[in-house]
Amino acid sequence: MLINGLTNLEKVYFEDEPITNKHPQENSTTAVANKTTNNNERKCSDHRYKIRIIQRTPLIVYIEKFLLPYEIRHLIELAKPLFSQSTIYENGKFVRNPHRTSWTADIERHETPVVKCIEERFAHFQGNLDLEYVEPLQVVKYTSDQEYKPHYDWFPEGDLHKFGSQRVATFFTYLYANCSQGETEFLKIRFEKSIHTKFCDILVCDEKTSQLGLRFRPLVGNSIFWYNVNEQGKGDPLTFHAGRAPTKDGLKIGLNTWIRSKKVTVKNRKDVNYSTIKNTK
Repeated sequence: MLINGLTNLEKVYFEDEPITNKHPQENSTTAVANKTTNNNERKCSDHRYKIRIIQRTPLIVYIEKFLLPYEIRHLIELAKPLFSQSTIYENGKFVRNPHRTSWTADIERHETPVVKCIEERFAHFQGNLDLEYVEPLQVVKYTSDQEYKPHYDWFPEGDLHKFGSQRVATFFTYLYANCSQGETEFLKIRFEKSIHTKFCDILVCDEKTSQLGLRFRPLVGNSIFWYNVNEQGKGDPLTFHAGRAPTKDGLKIGLNTWIRSKKVTVKNRKDVNYSTIKNTK
């Protein structure tokens, strides 16, 4: 049963610390989330992560342990009261569509010190990119048969004037995965034994491998990074991908982080939907 976008599957655990649906009566979501961190955690953590180049054209990089456990808990706490049914942009407006059946929570930019540290990490991964090129973070939740069917993250050239700039790159990070499936699949990139077999710890390698695209396992704390556009700045058709359903009684929570070709400025949460984002050169 869904209540305000939450289910009984929300009783999830990280390192034996429960994250429940119970929240103190606070006027601010930020106040609740800040209670999940201590003074040390409010400083940006200097930690090591491992990168693995999966594909060079398009560039797909796998980042192990990109987010820390307390950062994951923090994002989920922020997102819980904000979840609403996901939408897609269609015919000039945002609408619910069976193509995307998940739940979405938009996190306000720099909402807490921890959020800002996470934003900085995504920006710095690309060479100290200015934070204003990073869209506000978006937490997505999939239960049972919910999915995001095959799609592109880049905008068609004819629609760029509506959005102000292109989504040149994407990070997708797993925050929670209690599921038997729930992969991120790149449908137009075939599994090549000579290249991809060594990645079977993070890719699905089974009897269907030769017929399907690259399928990334849902491993918590790890990120998939890819460029949505080619060297000419055009949308790359090879980035066609899908967020697969976690299957019956499963739960998957992820984090979308999109990088723009121009700076993105937002004032508050109502501006977060990318159709209303203002861009500056």
